[in-house]
Amino acid sequence: MALFAVYLVSVLTATLPFRLLDLLWQMKTIKVATEAASIPLLGLALLHLTAYLCPDNIPILKRRNAFARLAILASLGFLLFVPLQGYSVVKSYRIANEVSNLQQGSATQQADTVRKAIEQASSTEDLKQRLLDLKRRNVLRTLDIERFPAIPLPALKQQLLAQLNQAEGQFKATVASIDPATTDRVTRESLSLMLSSLAFAIAFASLAQRRNSSVPFLVELPSLPGRLIDSLRPRRSRTGQASTGLGFLKSASKREEEFFESLAPPEDEPPPSR
Repeated sequence: MALFAVYLVSVLTATLPFRLLDLLWQMKTIKVATEAASIPLLGLALLHLTAYLCPDNIPILKRRNAFARLAILASLGFLLFVPLQGYSVVKSYRIANEVSNLQQGSATQQADTVRKAIEQASSTEDLKQRLLDLKRRNVLRTLDIERFPAIPLPALKQQLLAQLNQAEGQFKATVASIDPATTDRVTRESLSLMLSSLAFAIAFASLAQRRNSSVPFLVELPSLPGRLIDSLRPRRSRTGQASTGLGFLKSASKREEEFFESLAPPEDEPPPSR
């Protein structure tokens, strides 16, 4: 129990408060939950070993059966981490590139506006007035409009255009798209995390067991989708016709309920007979 509590506390501490729609929070949660997954897996393995060594200890058997059913949810959760991690990484790449393109386009537009004002100015006072009328954002912040050097207008224009080009380049460098080295590193880490999640899903499934089942959940997993579909199909009567009415609806609902109940730990399960 201590190992399970340590895992739960460590994951909750790193992920609170919950932000389910935040991509960064999703990736952080998957990383924390996967990296510490060996703790509950070890606890479950020790619980199985204790139950094997003490087959007459009823409380241990009950605890083993309950945690074996909870391991089904853990296995499915780690299996879900695989596509969720891939989706989060790909979407974060797309959002980062979209934001970068938007910011660079805005910087280019503002720089072109300033560049046009500088080139069309007919005098120093006209140039100062044109620049004062523009909004001072991003690349405009580096231009000191109030302190122009006392030089001829053509030289002043060249100096201001050089400053503008430098400021525009610096700003675009700060909002550039993700560089290939960072993309490669994040992709490698994500693939490693996805493989680890898949491995933990298999490991938990091998130690999990459905209610009233004598084989591990890993053995049953390939056949479960077909069994679920079969449980939802209408049962045929002796004449070969599907039954109709509320009786059939209740029957299908009952079968579906029984199927999903077999995945959950029982509230009070009697010890297995030997």
